[in-house]
Amino acid sequence: MNLVRLNEEVGARMTAYEGFAELETRGWSDDGIVAGYVKQFAEASDMAVPSILSSLGNGGGRVLDLCCGQGNVTQALAKAGYAVTGADFSARMLSHARDRFPAGVFVEADAQDLPFEAGAFDTVVCSFGLMHIPDQPRALSEIRRVLKPKGRFVMTSWCGPDVSPVFQVFYSSVQEHGDASVKMPDSPDFHRFANAEMARSILSDAGFDIEQQRIIDCFWMLDAPDTLAEIFQNGAPRGGYLLSRQPEENNAAIKAAVADKVRNRFADGDRWRAPMPASLILARVR
Repeated sequence: MNLVRLNEEVGARMTAYEGFAELETRGWSDDGIVAGYVKQFAEASDMAVPSILSSLGNGGGRVLDLCCGQGNVTQALAKAGYAVTGADFSARMLSHARDRFPAGVFVEADAQDLPFEAGAFDTVVCSFGLMHIPDQPRALSEIRRVLKPKGRFVMTSWCGPDVSPVFQVFYSSVQEHGDASVKMPDSPDFHRFANAEMARSILSDAGFDIEQQRIIDCFWMLDAPDTLAEIFQNGAPRGGYLLSRQPEENNAAIKAAVADKVRNRFADGDRWRAPMPASLILARVR
């Protein structure tokens, strides 16, 4: 592919996803969304941390925790003996990360244009971050650039409704009761990296070979069935967008449907276990 064609394709991709980029930027700059994520949503994403560490095995080296959010993975990697730098484009998230892990090294940075030298890291970890990036090929190119030869890339992403009971419940409720005029901006498929064939193709094009891909068990333990809809509205830019833009009647109907499905499907004693499985990929620079 020549340079002119490549630039044209990148420009078209960014124009197509401009609304999505604005949604993500606005969401992760919102104190309420960020606090909601840290307080509620992160209960599920935290469950991936032990699997991330086990995928790396023993050993040290320099690690970039990309899209580090509130610093949960950064802190765990540092405690495991890695020299780790956390990076995120959201100043709000980095504020939570620094409060959580004051000894950590954190940098405000765009994953599509990283401020690090080529070959600076032995490993890059990106936990539940890549699907929030508008230009994913560019981000993968940057990840490959800052990795040493044969460096490792570990990423997690949420499984789609074909695998995830939580997303089955949420998406079906929005489809059944949402206002048809409320649509998400065009964006990359949010669950594309949980699809083994699609992930292999995308990462191969970016110069990576997948060595391992597996499903890991993440979930929320809910005190009430209506909590699940609250988590999506208050702790996730996409979920917040879909729900907050609904007319009041539709919003209430969606939330009632989600609560009813949680009540019937996820009961676990006097609480509700809401399964939110994730995909973990370990890849290496070719």
